[in-house]
Amino acid sequence: MISAVAMKRLSAATLACSALVFGGSVLAGNSRASSGAQVSYICSAVDKQFIATASTNMTQLGYWSDALVHNDAEPGVVIQQARSESGQISATDPEDRTLHATRDLMASMFLEYSKAIATTVKGRDAGHHMQNAWRLANASHKLLSGAKSGLAAQGCDVSPLLPS
Repeated sequence: MISAVAMKRLSAATLACSALVFGGSVLAGNSRASSGAQVSYICSAVDKQFIATASTNMTQLGYWSDALVHNDAEPGVVIQQARSESGQISATDPEDRTLHATRDLMASMFLEYSKAIATTVKGRDAGHHMQNAWRLANASHKLLSGAKSGLAAQGCDVSPLLPS
């Protein structure tokens, strides 16, 4: 069984990872926008579906992480939920290229989080997987932050995917 301290760190790391992934997307979006190339955004029904799905799955990840920390859920359940959430995000097909890239980053982030829990359950160091999850969360955040105003102008609000 995972110790309470390790689970609290894992949950805190997961939430921080999400913030960093989304923060990373800002930097990538800003560097692309400042390169002089004109960036165009689209906001179709499938783009809005992706945003809704990703937002719901981020909420679920927070719930399951908290449940794990408070011993209200078994690690195996949380691992399965994180993998399921990754699959749900992967099943979307946003047309906007920024959202498409974000989809891939977020799906990978959920998988890395599930690997971190599985590694912790086995009594091994999950630091590598958590670092990957943080890196992916950061990259996603940077992309979304850089595209926020452009997507909003087209009718897509990505603020539910950007933690305050």
